[in-house]
Amino acid sequence: MHKKLLKDHAVSAKSDGDSWYVANKVDDNIEFCEDHTIQKLTMFCEDHEQLLCNLCLLLNHRQCSKVFTLAEQAKSNSQRIPLVQVTKGIEKSQKRLKDMVDRGKDNIKSLKASYEQIYEEILDERRQINENLDRLQQNTIRELQSIHERLNNSIEDDTKRCLECISKLKIYGAKLKDIIIPERTFITLRKCIDQTAAADSLLKSMIKKDGTDIKFQPNRELIQFHADCTDFGKIIIGDPQHNVDPNKIVSIEDKSEYNVRTATDKYSCSITGICTTSNGDLVIADCHNNCVKLLNQAYKVIDQVQLPTCPWSMCSISSFEMAVTVSEQEADALNEIHLLRVDGGKIIRKQVLEMNHVCYGIAHVDAEVFVTSGTALYEYTMEGRLVKKLYEDSTDECRVLGVGVSPDGKMIYVTDGTDDKLLTLTMDGTVTATFQDSAFKHDKITDNIHVAATGQVFVYGDNSISQVDTVGKTILNTISVDIAKPASVYFNEVTRKLIVGFWWHDNINEFKTKTVPTF
Repeated sequence: MHKKLLKDHAVSAKSDGDSWYVANKVDDNIEFCEDHTIQKLTMFCEDHEQLLCNLCLLLNHRQCSKVFTLAEQAKSNSQRIPLVQVTKGIEKSQKRLKDMVDRGKDNIKSLKASYEQIYEEILDERRQINENLDRLQQNTIRELQSIHERLNNSIEDDTKRCLECISKLKIYGAKLKDIIIPERTFITLRKCIDQTAAADSLLKSMIKKDGTDIKFQPNRELIQFHADCTDFGKIIIGDPQHNVDPNKIVSIEDKSEYNVRTATDKYSCSITGICTTSNGDLVIADCHNNCVKLLNQAYKVIDQVQLPTCPWSMCSISSFEMAVTVSEQEADALNEIHLLRVDGGKIIRKQVLEMNHVCYGIAHVDAEVFVTSGTALYEYTMEGRLVKKLYEDSTDECRVLGVGVSPDGKMIYVTDGTDDKLLTLTMDGTVTATFQDSAFKHDKITDNIHVAATGQVFVYGDNSISQVDTVGKTILNTISVDIAKPASVYFNEVTRKLIVGFWWHDNINEFKTKTVPTF
């Protein structure tokens, strides 16, 4: 129709967003008041820092003392308005808004995934209830059949004995009339008396059983319990993980192994970072093959992206985004943070932040990123701007290696690879606890800590994974691994899976777990 009857209408391609009508509309209306759309802007109120039309002035700003015409304001503020700064502010706001749009898209995907997962969980719960009801029904029917069979057999047995008694009494009675020999008469008479007594005993026992019936008494508690229920469970808006006790002990129930080496890998894998997307896919960093791999829920590699050098650690940024530290371990060499995004089964390189120090461990909370250099802990914005150096110990190059942040953003955990320590810090860098244990000993330069989204703290050494309390002073549980030198750990309370990657090993381990309270 736009090629025929509507030829005078302007048509723009999707790619020409800047020329769309809405953009021109905003430009055309820029001189008009947003509240009184047919009124042109004519004044500026410095008291409220607000552009005004005549109606705005009349209705809301008559008492204001600093109201100027636009011409006066433009002339007096021509030198005061930092145009470059405003332009940068616009670019920054646009970038943050675009990031928020991307997060909105991720949230929609995550919401859809959680909807489908919960829908399946509801159906699964119904299946379990049906199975339990089937089991109860089968048990009750079995009991009914058993009781019926026992009572029926008893009645049939008694009836058979009655018929036998009747037959014998009939025979003995007839013989009493025909027998002449005294001895035979006495024997027959005696048997008649005995058989009559047996019949009386049988009749007494049968009278007690006479009218035997069976009845069904329903389990009223079960019926009432179902009647009292209004649903299968509560649907919670928000993150249910915030309700999880972070000091619950994670214990191992079962283990599976999956090979993650691909045909393009030149060396054995060293999995130094693990993250998950909201739809259940895994993203892993392979240090020795300088790459990041995307695994589906069957642990098959479906995409792989090369990095310029070794990735040392990884953390989740959002449902489908993660950050990876990439470093050559020298301050004046290549040191970067790569922001990645998973979309449509592919890993997309979103942004690269260049750092002026070595980058090992990385953790994220809210809009801040925490990075370790081996000797210091730094806090950055998501744009890569340094906020401050939170902690430093330059007595050795491995004093500040691993980093994790509690989900509420109140505590920071740092590992010391030189003295096998775990340090607990507040957000201003104050050390509140120092915990040294040989279980933390690791002979590789490793970001050997993972803080789960549910708050559990895991520190791993050469042969085991230690779950530490959130205060950072006690080992709650020790998980032994049969492959030496763990290089990464990831725990998901929702799926109850603990995933472990290793140095120089092509397999990753998946542990099915259960959580139990601490006492």
